[in-house]
Amino acid sequence: MSRVRAVKRNQIVVYQGEAVSSVCRVVDGMVRAYSILSTGNEVLVALFGKGDYFPAGSLFDTTPVALFYYETMTDCTLEFLDPQTAAGGLVRSEHEQAKNARRYIGALLHVNALGQPTASERIMHTLRYLTTRFGVTLPNKRFVRIDVKLTQHDIARLCNVSRETASIELAKLRKDNIIVQKSKMYTVNIPLLNKRIGDDGLGGIDTL
Repeated sequence: MSRVRAVKRNQIVVYQGEAVSSVCRVVDGMVRAYSILSTGNEVLVALFGKGDYFPAGSLFDTTPVALFYYETMTDCTLEFLDPQTAAGGLVRSEHEQAKNARRYIGALLHVNALGQPTASERIMHTLRYLTTRFGVTLPNKRFVRIDVKLTQHDIARLCNVSRETASIELAKLRKDNIIVQKSKMYTVNIPLLNKRIGDDGLGGIDTL
């Protein structure tokens, strides 16, 4: 049996340390997994979008409790399933393997983004991560739309910078035609972004 529920943004769906009896599938929206350090600081661990399942440990019966907090970053529609049903529903096709590869590459890009020394670099690398993880390539191949609505506050949280700093840096990218923002949707000019980062030899990143 499964049940589908609408969940407003900024709601904790699963608490760290909670015994988990069901697995969630993201039908629509974005969920973040994070941990809280002894200092009180939050550490973002992963993002989950349409079609993703969480917590992974419960899905494969490897951990009896949730290792992280799972919170909705946007208004979400979530499907709650028992772990056996969820695991049985995962099709190990080439498409599923490609999605797993994208998640892994995206995770590496996000770790790399947070390691950048300046706010500007963190935001640019995070945008590249988001295009890889949640991007839809537009017909001209140069532009990739991040297929999730994000506020400046959301991007600031992802980059571990203030909202004011995120606003300033995003304005610079808009002025230089690297991003286009409309109704909380961001479209990224990948060649220009890579050139600004200094990786223009990479070309486009496959969003699978």
